[in-house]
Amino acid sequence: MKSHIQVFATKLPKDLVAQIADLCNKLGIRKNFLVEEALRDKIEDLLDAYDLRQSMKEATGFHPWESVKKGIR
Repeated sequence: MKSHIQVFATKLPKDLVAQIADLCNKLGIRKNFLVEEALRDKIEDLLDAYDLRQSMKEATGFHPWESVKKGIR
């Protein structure tokens, strides 16, 4: 059976690595779990923000704030 896990390596600042290690020790969780959950949450947040921007662009009658400000002047 093939694993669906893939190694993903990246460089992180030492202070962030230390924060991760400290938090995992305090909470009794694995570093992999913390990093995976944090990435999943961040990806979801970024996709939600992207979807909101796309919806605003497609909405009838929507005008970006910059164009509204220009019209006021």
